[in-house]
Amino acid sequence: MPINKSIKRLGYLEVLDGNGRYFKKHVIFRGQGNYSVRFEKKNFSAEFCETNWSAENLTDIKIGDWVSQEKFHFKAFYTDFMRGIGEIGYKIFDDVVADRDPYWERCGYDKESIARCYPDGFPCVVYMNDVFYGVYAWQLKKSRKNMNQKKKKSEHIHLDGDLRDNYIFRGNVDWTTFEVRNPEYLYTMYNNVYDGDAPQELMDTTSLYYSMDSDNDDVKENKKRTAEAKSNIVSMSNYYNELHDMDSLGISEADFKKEFERRYDVDGLIDYYVYYRLCMNGDGVIKNWQWFTYNGVKWCVTPYDLDQIFGLSLYGFYVQPRRSVSNLDQGPYEWVNKYYAEEERERYFDLRDRNVFSEENIVSHIQDWHDRVGDYFYDLEKEMWPDSPCYNDVECNKNWNLYENEENYYMTLEYSPTRTYFAGDICVYEGRLWICTSTSKGVIPVSRNSAVDSMERLVSWVGERIKFLDEFYGYSEHLEALDCEPSIHDNNVGRKVVGIYDMSGTRLTSARKGVNIYKYDDGSSRKVVLKAE
Repeated sequence: MPINKSIKRLGYLEVLDGNGRYFKKHVIFRGQGNYSVRFEKKNFSAEFCETNWSAENLTDIKIGDWVSQEKFHFKAFYTDFMRGIGEIGYKIFDDVVADRDPYWERCGYDKESIARCYPDGFPCVVYMNDVFYGVYAWQLKKSRKNMNQKKKKSEHIHLDGDLRDNYIFRGNVDWTTFEVRNPEYLYTMYNNVYDGDAPQELMDTTSLYYSMDSDNDDVKENKKRTAEAKSNIVSMSNYYNELHDMDSLGISEADFKKEFERRYDVDGLIDYYVYYRLCMNGDGVIKNWQWFTYNGVKWCVTPYDLDQIFGLSLYGFYVQPRRSVSNLDQGPYEWVNKYYAEEERERYFDLRDRNVFSEENIVSHIQDWHDRVGDYFYDLEKEMWPDSPCYNDVECNKNWNLYENEENYYMTLEYSPTRTYFAGDICVYEGRLWICTSTSKGVIPVSRNSAVDSMERLVSWVGERIKFLDEFYGYSEHLEALDCEPSIHDNNVGRKVVGIYDMSGTRLTSARKGVNIYKYDDGSSRKVVLKAE
């Protein structure tokens, strides 16, 4: 098994799908993932070749309703007892965005495609040289095809990596912290071919090497594309300052939103936000989100690497479902928090009303994955990888115990090796709270940060999380408001309320005292007066 991205192995991959389909191909294997390469069970990528392991002669493989690809990822999910929680997360996100137009259509690119703009996966069992190796997820990779982007269009930009305010979103671009995955055939300021694994600043027209007599037509075209793509990225980086100036000058909310929505796909930002809160995707900001555009102006966001959702962590333990998730504030989310809180709340109501965010729907995805793997292979997996943190109880170091009171989490400082801790002192370490039982200094609280996980825990967590968010967004109040009119269905069997508005036409998240205009799914409307009790 390859142990990292830089080491490749040559071999064959035999595929049997259980329904009579079989093939055997030459495959180039590499390790896959950044943090996960340190785990005993490895992620790997597989690049399918026609003959002789030649990357110049690859096999295009079409699976189900996915875009065709020559290379796929095989995810180990070593810390997750489901061995596929991230894939379950993508399927739920697919439900979230199912009623939206495709991302590219929102940005003015009308090429029809079955691309998703985020991964998907299915469970499989991997044998190495006929010996069981583990349960894996066969997953779509971050490919240009799955983004529906052209490799030679400077407006088709896909960014991946450490994408935070200080590195890109607030006017300063640190080109070494993230990768420009698309467009392709780019150059750096020093005339090197751009390498996403060791990214450097893209070339622009000020480079000494931008226009050289020795450049052929292809190189000239590539440099021109590089400069145009760089200009679009720099322009996006300056959005914050532009919007900040507008806001500071007292622009009207309507005019500000118009300017904001020219720059960002607001529907996508809101979908990402409510999904982030539902799954507690705390790892889904800065490094594990994808930013992309199709016209060089309006930018979109989708999730990636969902291995720490539904309370799971890198160490196998789970975060309590009622621990609040901090507001997103990187990138454009400062403005989303300020101007689109009501739209975020309404989107949550909509997804709850349509049972997308329901315990039944989410658990059905969890159960489906579990059933497809089956108890037999889960037992083999546990036998093969017994040290996986989701199979083991926590082991504390001397003078430390796990502290279960989550209420103190956000008021507690991170563990410091230079501090002396006394009995009763509490600290945060690797995402959990620990309490000192006797004087200690320089000894970390835990030797094995883990927790035995189960379907029962996961299903219970989902239910409690939805209850928490219902309270957070006021969903129960919303239900009470929709049910407050005693005669809604008296004369119109099956007629459904689709919106509530005040007399000025402003959409409300719930009915208020006074006149409310109820609009129904058959196009009719009705005034309802709510009186104070």
